[in-house]
Amino acid sequence: MTLNEHNLLKKYISFSLGTWFRALISFFITPITTWLINPEEFGKATMFSTVYSILLLVALLGTPNSFLRFFPQKSEEEKPVLLWSCLIPPVLLSILVSLVVFVFRSSINTFLVGTSDSKAHIILIATLITGIFQTFNLNLVRSKGRAILFSAIQVIQSLSQMGFIVLYALLVSRNFYAMLYAQLFSNVVALLLGMVFERSYWFPIKVSRKLVLEIIKYGYPFVFSGLLWWLLNWIDRLVLRLYTNFSEIGLYSAAFKIISAMNLFTTGFSTLWYPFAYEQYEKNPENQMIFKRTLDYVAFLVFSVGFLLLSFKDVIFLLLARSYRPAAAISPFLILNPVMITMAIVVARGIDFSKKTYWFIVSDGVTALLNLAGNFLLIPVFGARGAAVSTGLCFIVVFAIEAGVSKKLYPVPYDLKKVYCLVSLFVLSAALHTFSENLLLPVVSSVFGIFVTILVYKTEFLKMMSIGIDFLKSVLHRN
Repeated sequence: MTLNEHNLLKKYISFSLGTWFRALISFFITPITTWLINPEEFGKATMFSTVYSILLLVALLGTPNSFLRFFPQKSEEEKPVLLWSCLIPPVLLSILVSLVVFVFRSSINTFLVGTSDSKAHIILIATLITGIFQTFNLNLVRSKGRAILFSAIQVIQSLSQMGFIVLYALLVSRNFYAMLYAQLFSNVVALLLGMVFERSYWFPIKVSRKLVLEIIKYGYPFVFSGLLWWLLNWIDRLVLRLYTNFSEIGLYSAAFKIISAMNLFTTGFSTLWYPFAYEQYEKNPENQMIFKRTLDYVAFLVFSVGFLLLSFKDVIFLLLARSYRPAAAISPFLILNPVMITMAIVVARGIDFSKKTYWFIVSDGVTALLNLAGNFLLIPVFGARGAAVSTGLCFIVVFAIEAGVSKKLYPVPYDLKKVYCLVSLFVLSAALHTFSENLLLPVVSSVFGIFVTILVYKTEFLKMMSIGIDFLKSVLHRN
């Protein structure tokens, strides 16, 4: 094991410790919500989130990417101007979007919550505007490298969201408004916190017209790739809305939210991996083994966690209210999302290194179309389980395309045979967990998957155990 690999693994373990508190909060928000709000109301809140996410993506116009790109280039005096110059385009566009939402409020409310007589459109407008400011709030703190404040804002946002849901549901009404207002309230709380600590960047307001044009020119292409990624991740809920009811959407979303706790591993790893990968490539582009070894360790971790989630899914979903227990059968294929995307983060860097990033648009576009077709084919037959199957399999396609292209552009000797062997086993086990009436066979298949993962990645397993023990010893010794 090289020094770089050892340091990277120790650094990730250290880095991830700070994110588990957020993970714990996020993980328990869903069970608490299910005990307070029934699946139908949960489904209505999900449709609100679906529309909110696409409107936010369009309104931002790629300006967060421009902010992250230009921030290191600007002096301290220029950075507040950059912040507000990035904010002006999305704020103006959000006003236009808000006018459209208000004009078509009757149709939008009916699509969102099933009735035209609703205040959902007003909450949508307010959440969109605060969401834009909150996006830049987080990006500002992130760009300044203030990790503690960054984590604190996210933790407080999660806590305020959970607290508001509980209070509204207990004191006002147990309906979808609890989740809608909670999203808006948590945006405001997190934004105010960030503004207090970084007020010198927010006030006074300064804008550069020339910089605004430069920001739009750089950022708008990201909207197209973002739309494809949105389509891949959210189309299932839109098709579910066409063929099923709000209860089915609520069950599907509950399953997705429980599994999304694993995405914290993906997020934490990507935050560490991207700068590390670029640095290694710039220092020594011929050192390809660091990328191969990283995939081996990451594959071992994500498949181990994935098979563990499969094995204990029924126990995990006991945390949810009884009316949500059927979501356990929906979750298996959704686990492929964090599993495949985390590995894709490693293997796809050859596309970045060669500066042929249009391949990401190709992979997202092809997969989004396949997911659209898969959802239209499977949802009428299997409902939410069909949506999960289609979405999960499509993330395998994302990995396959990006891995294949990346290897040609930057020929790292990844051992993809091991990966695809475990992917095949995982799909088989997920299918049993989704469709089998037998209680024992699915669990046996996923436990078998854990043993196969350890056998295939025996070296990585032993080294990870050694590093984990050393890390714990160092922590105990310090205390």
